[in-house]
Amino acid sequence: MRGWILDCYPDYEHDCIVVWLKTEHGVDKLVDRRFRPSFYVKASSDKLGKVEEGLRMLGVNDVETEARTTLMDPRPRPFLKVTLDEYRQLNQLVRLVDMWGHYRDHELYNVDLRFDQRYFLEKGVFPMGLLEVGTEYRMLDSQDLVHYPVPPLSAVQIKVQVQAARGIPTNDDPIMQVSVDEDVLEGPEDAVLDDLLEILSSKDPDIIYTEEGDEFYMEYLAERARRCGLESFDLGREKGVRVSKGKSYFTYGRIMYKPPAHKLRGRIHLDSGGSATYARSGVYGLIDVSRLSLISVQELARLSPGTAISAMQINQAIKDGHLVLWKKNLPEGFKTAGHLLNSDRGGFIYEPEVGIHDHVAEVDFASLYPSIIVRHNISPETLTCQCCPDTTKFVPGIGYPTCVRRVGLLPKVLEPVIKRRLELKRLLREKRVAGLEREAVEQRSDLLKWILVTCFGYTGYRNARFGRIECHESINAYGREILLRTTEMAEERGFHVLHGIVDSLWLKGEGDPQAFCDEVSEEIGISLQLDGVFKWVVFLPSVSTGVGALNRYYGLFQDGELKLRGVFLRKSDTIELARDLQNDMLEVFCKADDAREFQERIPEALEVLDSHLGKVRSFEAPLEKLVVRHRVAKGLEEYSQFNDSYAALRQMRERGFDVPPGRSVEYVILDGRSKSVWERVKAAPFLRGDERYDPAEYEDLLLRAAADLLLPFGWRFEALKERAHHRRPIAALSMPM
Repeated sequence: MRGWILDCYPDYEHDCIVVWLKTEHGVDKLVDRRFRPSFYVKASSDKLGKVEEGLRMLGVNDVETEARTTLMDPRPRPFLKVTLDEYRQLNQLVRLVDMWGHYRDHELYNVDLRFDQRYFLEKGVFPMGLLEVGTEYRMLDSQDLVHYPVPPLSAVQIKVQVQAARGIPTNDDPIMQVSVDEDVLEGPEDAVLDDLLEILSSKDPDIIYTEEGDEFYMEYLAERARRCGLESFDLGREKGVRVSKGKSYFTYGRIMYKPPAHKLRGRIHLDSGGSATYARSGVYGLIDVSRLSLISVQELARLSPGTAISAMQINQAIKDGHLVLWKKNLPEGFKTAGHLLNSDRGGFIYEPEVGIHDHVAEVDFASLYPSIIVRHNISPETLTCQCCPDTTKFVPGIGYPTCVRRVGLLPKVLEPVIKRRLELKRLLREKRVAGLEREAVEQRSDLLKWILVTCFGYTGYRNARFGRIECHESINAYGREILLRTTEMAEERGFHVLHGIVDSLWLKGEGDPQAFCDEVSEEIGISLQLDGVFKWVVFLPSVSTGVGALNRYYGLFQDGELKLRGVFLRKSDTIELARDLQNDMLEVFCKADDAREFQERIPEALEVLDSHLGKVRSFEAPLEKLVVRHRVAKGLEEYSQFNDSYAALRQMRERGFDVPPGRSVEYVILDGRSKSVWERVKAAPFLRGDERYDPAEYEDLLLRAAADLLLPFGWRFEALKERAHHRRPIAALSMPM
């Protein structure tokens, strides 16, 4: 039998691994009852003996001493290997052994590896890979392949409409309608649910797509089936759903919310509305990274790119024969105050020249930081290593010695990923692919880019498995040197640097930007690419200081493509009416071929603003374009001020709905000055459609959106507000606000 590994997961009830195989004739289920997980313990010899004795007293008899290595200590050391028969024992015994060592005396390894990852590593196979099954497994393709056979996956989209009595659907509300692609199911609930199962049985899809299925609809359908008395209601190919709890978490200065995961057995459930990874990559990106990370597609869709790159690093470490530490305890090396000031710096920045500039070339290095890691062998075990006391390779400006005898873990992991992405970009650039194939290549390239960006941040992340702050500092040091040298070369060739940030430069001059890129690539050893030449580009200032904002600009390339960074259109909390305004203003500006023509069209853009303001004042703006979306950063009880978000959250609470931190609350502003919960705003789920909004509040939002684009030309919010006041019609001036 041969086929593609569709999914893999542990069966805790029967202590076995389940593998689903997509074959030419359908799907087959394989059960492996021989696989047993292990973990390792390191301690002094007397303490290891006590651990072994304690485990045997608990009935764990498969305990033996092995000589193993770790990434930071390549010399073989004695470890206690503990192999378990019962899968559920793993976490319990690990916590127990850790407690026996008072949480400090015992080091534990290979503890929190995913079960599918463990299995793939032991068997030498990978998800979505073509497998031949006989007495043993034999892979018929390779993880290194860029062009590989993709499984012929069938899919359906399930959408559910609910008769929501309180505006927001709950498990108590009946089903209004269920659609499966073009099939629309209506009528009595039990009949609708039976028909749904019959369609799935008939079509037998490999993937089920939902919108907010994890967050609500999967649980909702199961609950409605239970209330209808259906004996069995399973959307997978086998009974049971693997469910994990939702949670709020803090990352990069923001509170995020991860909904519960509802994973099917024998089928892949992808929540297109709740998976940020899927939204960025599509199914082909997931397949590609699943093959590389050894994480099944259904799991990967619910994880972050950081988890994927961490899994790749773990896989490489284990393939190299190393054990992986459970609780990383590598401290930052001692530094003098002077060394700390010198090393603890980020990338190099050139403050942008605020205003509009024409005929500007934008160039940037392809995957600069990952390429630095590979080119300069930066990894936790290669910096300040003990095997190269006479090394001649030192990090510039910091002086960390670098290993020259062995290739580090991080370069081993990243080099094939970089080459893979460059090959995909080459296919796109040379137009070697078209149609669905091009879409698949774009999805794969996008997710690989996200992973490569993440890998740099993880080198300085304190909880990262293979993070080490010295790696982070070294990458930044090389990056600063590279940008400085590139700037020198640009100025030597007659270019003027308008702006520079970490790995990108904006250059104005008469030279040939492509020839410049080729020359820099040759000298630096990392590809410098020409993103394009702008007809005009506007660098925006900080609203509060007036200093050039590092990543706020918009410009029009010569090929007609508009590039936006940091403006309202790029922000998720911008109301639709403000998006429409900026889109319409930019449409006016896109008629300009240079800076002079751009400025001549500012009066026309202001007329666009007047038109949108007129719609707001005359209450012609539709409510759906006025919905404010705000990410909740704390619980309702933690609010100390009465504001719009608090009022909306109170409304949700009073109707029986709580919004956890990390989720967003949506509302329309009715009276921005009111202190009444129900008069100040109206939460979006409770809108009837006849509410009267507060025009003054929305005027301000539109004026801020216009100022966002026009700030370098003297049109601050206050100036636009004064202009709007003087141009307000008499009827509007007399209207009570």
